[in-house]
Amino acid sequence: MSRPAKHTPEAILAAALGVFHRQGVGVSMADVASAANVSNGTLFNYFATKQELIDELYIWVKSDLAEAISAIDEELSIHEQMRLIWDLWLEWASSQREAHAVMNLLHQSGLASEAARVKGSELIGGPMQVLGTAYATGLLVDLPLNYLVSLIEHHFDQAVASELNQRERDIAFQVLWNGITN
Repeated sequence: MSRPAKHTPEAILAAALGVFHRQGVGVSMADVASAANVSNGTLFNYFATKQELIDELYIWVKSDLAEAISAIDEELSIHEQMRLIWDLWLEWASSQREAHAVMNLLHQSGLASEAARVKGSELIGGPMQVLGTAYATGLLVDLPLNYLVSLIEHHFDQAVASELNQRERDIAFQVLWNGITN
């Protein structure tokens, strides 16, 4: 995620990303304003509340992820589509470690509102559609879809945290695939 020009919502979000990555959940609006080199008033002109900033940051990062994993070829088999999603997601997360960590922090801590999490899920609709099709056709094991989505997300996160090499990523995908399919 490139650094945008100063005094734009994107520049403030980029600064907020760094602050959340360094400080975790205890970030103040003053911390973000300072990191963005803007006054508190300027920050509040763009983001009226801390919750609005958090939600916009979450959606901004999810949008970047969605763009990175959007190249899903519907002509591929579901297995091949899932493998492509796996590869693209890990490539994004490996190159955007800070964004990946903050996305997870905001989601898992509950700081991102339910509305922001729903919007984030909508942004990554392609992979969700692939999973929905796999589920509807009986390709996936008989567990609730939201459980399987959570399992897949945790598998992605563990692969990123473990800094797997390509051979290990291949094996990890196969372990995931074997675990969620009939």
